[in-house]
Amino acid sequence: MKVGIFLKSANHPRFERVLLDFYKGVSAAGNEAFLSDSYSYRPCDVAVIFGSWKTGDIPHHNLKRDDIAHAPNFIVVETPLIGRQKVQQVMQDDWFRIGLNGFLADEGIFHDGSLHEPNRWRLVSKSLDVEMADPVYERSGPILIALQLPGDASLRGVKIERWCLDTCQAVREVTDRPIVARLPQLERQWDPDLREAGSVTGVTFQTGSFENLVPTLRASFCTVTYSSGLAIDSLISGCPTIAMDTGSFAYEIAPNNVAAVSGITLPRREQWLWDLAYCQWHSSEIEQGMPWVQLRELI
Repeated sequence: MKVGIFLKSANHPRFERVLLDFYKGVSAAGNEAFLSDSYSYRPCDVAVIFGSWKTGDIPHHNLKRDDIAHAPNFIVVETPLIGRQKVQQVMQDDWFRIGLNGFLADEGIFHDGSLHEPNRWRLVSKSLDVEMADPVYERSGPILIALQLPGDASLRGVKIERWCLDTCQAVREVTDRPIVARLPQLERQWDPDLREAGSVTGVTFQTGSFENLVPTLRASFCTVTYSSGLAIDSLISGCPTIAMDTGSFAYEIAPNNVAAVSGITLPRREQWLWDLAYCQWHSSEIEQGMPWVQLRELI
């Protein structure tokens, strides 16, 4: 099995170093691998790329689309699911989600699908100082609706502003509880549909930040998400969530429609978190080949 590591799929030298770690891990595990510093595809059995891909004539996205189109299998290294750090133009996380043939829950394969023991969750939890919080039910709290960056690959073409408007209106049909629409941490230009969402009775906006995330979740009645990682943050923080897209890593354990708002409860999270911990890896583990050894058995 020949593994190709495509350095130019990364849009920053920091992420190229993560791909270099992956190359070292594949080699340490005894498999043949090569590094490519070109924007052109090179034949291989498994292509390893950094980050999701979009349309448009941008060199690193062009390369990723070519890799996916031509390689029999591909592995994508993406932002983490648990313990995400402050959102920046160049993310500073040292943990990375690693999936086979996709980066979303309904597309990628992240582990063998077995029910895992809690050992790895304990390691991840301790390393990132993230603990599963006790349930919180702020009966007077608002419903938090999580926006995502417009055009983000995880939206798969959905206009997040329109989704927010439709969701605010749907929530208002089932409850008169206050609604807070949370904007992402990075500034973006927004579609007029978002302004229209603000005209729905009881809707206010919050500018998201790393610092206000957990306090906001702990003060909310529940959250409503599309494919946002905020669904994971919400459940870890003890706040129920509704996950509306199958790409969400909370989709299988959370309600999927706002009709569930009135009777929403927090699901059992233990096994979900134990399994989720096998979806992401520290850079030192990547260099040791741990995620590669896990995924190569599934190819």
